[in-house]
Amino acid sequence: MDKERGLIRAAGSMSVMTALSRIAGYFRDNLQATILGAANSSDAFVIAYRIPNMLRRLVGEGALTSAFVPTFARYLKGDDRGALWRFAASVLYATAAVLAVITALGIALSPWLVRLLAWGFSASPEKMALTVSLNRLMFPYIFFIALAALVGGILNAFDVFALPAFTPVLLNLSIITAAWLLRERFSDPAYGFAIGVIVGGFLQIAVQIPALRRQGMSLRPPAGFDMAGLKEIGRLILPRVFGVGIIQVNLVIDSQFAASLQSGSVSFLYYANRVTELTLGIFAISLSTVILPTLSRATADQDGERVRSVLSTAMRLLMFISIPATLGLIVLRVPIIQVLFERGRFTHADTHLTAGALGYYAIGLLPYAAVSVLATAFYAHRDTRTPVKIGLLTFVLHLAMNFALIGPMRHGGIALSTALSALADGVLLAWMLRRRAGDFLDRAVVRAAWHTLLAGSAMTAALLLALRSVDVVALHGITARALALGGLISGGGAVYFLALILLGSQEVRLLTSVWRPSR
Repeated sequence: MDKERGLIRAAGSMSVMTALSRIAGYFRDNLQATILGAANSSDAFVIAYRIPNMLRRLVGEGALTSAFVPTFARYLKGDDRGALWRFAASVLYATAAVLAVITALGIALSPWLVRLLAWGFSASPEKMALTVSLNRLMFPYIFFIALAALVGGILNAFDVFALPAFTPVLLNLSIITAAWLLRERFSDPAYGFAIGVIVGGFLQIAVQIPALRRQGMSLRPPAGFDMAGLKEIGRLILPRVFGVGIIQVNLVIDSQFAASLQSGSVSFLYYANRVTELTLGIFAISLSTVILPTLSRATADQDGERVRSVLSTAMRLLMFISIPATLGLIVLRVPIIQVLFERGRFTHADTHLTAGALGYYAIGLLPYAAVSVLATAFYAHRDTRTPVKIGLLTFVLHLAMNFALIGPMRHGGIALSTALSALADGVLLAWMLRRRAGDFLDRAVVRAAWHTLLAGSAMTAALLLALRSVDVVALHGITARALALGGLISGGGAVYFLALILLGSQEVRLLTSVWRPSR
């Protein structure tokens, strides 16, 4: 119980920082919707930002961190701190050199990259030119943010989670400040957003340096590179790069499909996905980040029982959070989008088109969360190949469903295809991990699933009844709508928790025990 409480406390502290980031991210998206709307400027910024952000996930936090942390945990288990920091410095400087080359190539090849990601923009030369210009301006972001992710991985290995989780707040605040102050200084207000991205990327690494030095790491280049450690990272990272590449290719494909639809389709999917990420990131991503060092240490100690216990607890907590969030997003999708974004150049029609995509994305909320945790378990075992093989299968499935669904469902078909492919990914990963780590989907997980489904059903029924009396969309004024939506969410949450208490949920007891002092 104490170990479970410690895990939840760590995830909880990171979740608070992540929640602050998501709230700041909402204000950023709200400002983006107000200033740029859901048309050419917004589409151009979304695509231009997606390219360096995609590469960040490819070579930075997505691939590098999952290969680095388990290897670093093995070094940390030993007593030679000199070897530990030599390995860390070797990875840091080797990564910086690779990132510098990627950044230079990205700026030079920006027109080609934009055409690859959004060939549909070719029909509008002005939109294409704006996207290329914004992309070139933002490309150095990958250098800063990928190094920030690596530094955050080092701090995570020492169980420092809050500071790395807080750094995205600085990115969002930088974008908000620059976008607002510079909105009338350029030919297109999207340039203010792009400048904010660069400043925010730099701040994300700068604020972590003092904490890194407090742990004992010097930022001087190592006297000699740890070639054995770098080779091990290379061996682990290559399959992971390919796996993350599959995910990014999915994003490219989705963008290509969306860019060929009506103007604004890229933005409809972007805003809907941002709401999903808001829900997903506050706890699910925090939990997967926290358990990677824990699982890595347990794997290094060959403690199979500890591995299964951590995975069982993680899956129970994911269901506890994700199932009611999924049902709530589906039932309240229109008022949520209306309250969050409908103002300025973001119209009522944009609200309904975005809400349609949100409903489909929400179906994949639990699968997204499960994939994040299950893939982390494979990385802890220093196995980056299995998630790649499964990702390749689900990539083919996603592509086929895009072709099948985009005709009758337009951009909603893209969102549904993404959710269903995530579901397939989660099921296959769980099946493969069960064969490797043992039966982590134990009776406690099955019991938690039934409890959350029953409580979630009660919550859904209560929300549907309440919506018959309170038509949030028809209310006048953002304040009235926000208060009504907040009341519905609070009331639905209260019904959910009450139902779980009546069912005797162990997850409620576990969460409430976190606030009780240890004996």
